[in-house]
Amino acid sequence: MSKPKVKTKKPPDRHQWRIDNPNAKRPGHTKKDYRLLVKAAWDAGWKVEKRKKYIHCTPLDPEADIVKIAMTPSSGRTLENTKASLRAAGLDV
Repeated sequence: MSKPKVKTKKPPDRHQWRIDNPNAKRPGHTKKDYRLLVKAAWDAGWKVEKRKKYIHCTPLDPEADIVKIAMTPSSGRTLENTKASLRAAGLDV
């Protein structure tokens, strides 16, 4: 007997918010290392929007957590911790 074929739904290549707002622009960051992280999330199709104190990065996977990138990083470990959070949410950084 052969296995029944299961149709898997292909995940979108961009977040639905990005599809609905094609003129949206990638937010900037004052520090270059963080700008590169924001660009990586944007290029991966994530929803990336600037708030008052953070840049919110919403992954394509609805089960994954939103990653917040601080606009004013407070310690030397903030960059490494942010990279780890992005990796945990599914971004190759």
